Amino acid sequence: RIKSFFQGKNYQAIKEGQRVYLTELLGGPKIYKGKDLVDIHKTVGLSDYHFDCFLSNAEKALSGLGLEDETIDEVAVTLEPVRAALMNRAQGLAAHAKVVDGQSVLDRIGGEQNVEAIVETMYGGCLGDPRVRYYFEVNKDKIATIKQKMVALMIGAFGGPVTYDDSKMRQIHYNMNITD
Repeated sequence: RIKSFFQGKNYQAIKEGQRVYLTELLGGPKIYKGKDLVDIHKTVGLSDYHFDCFLSNAEKALSGLGLEDETIDEVAVTLEPVRAALMNRAQGLAAHAKVVDGQSVLDRIGGEQNVEAIVETMYGGCLGDPRVRYYFEVNKDKIATIKQKMVALMIGAFGGPVTYDDSKMRQIHYNMNITD
């Protein structure tokens, strides 16, 4: 499925570059000195399908090594942010809130109180949607916590103070089969 990208290329050099890059990405020594990943893939014509194929191949290889599913999932979660870079997409809270006429999105929608109202409406919509209801039908204490986190995330994303650490958000939502 992705073999054609490697035809006519120095396969051994690519393989070695991937080994060193992935070793570093997965917590090994910081020794990657190759070209920038975005520059390498800029003209290749990658799509989400191709990245999914790469992840599938990685998961098969890790499974073949006898690794536990939890470890394989952790590797997939670690690799996933590379997708946004290769597809040249903005990512994270740092990609937020344009200021227009001196006002952030948060200011333009009326402040934190309105974000709370948005979250209430969104949560109610999720409870009414059979595709996602399962994830939101939880006990009242957990509902309050989820709503607080949603409000904090949105306030930061809309240009207010960033009080929610989104670094584990992908990992927390990984098993929910959420896609772009």
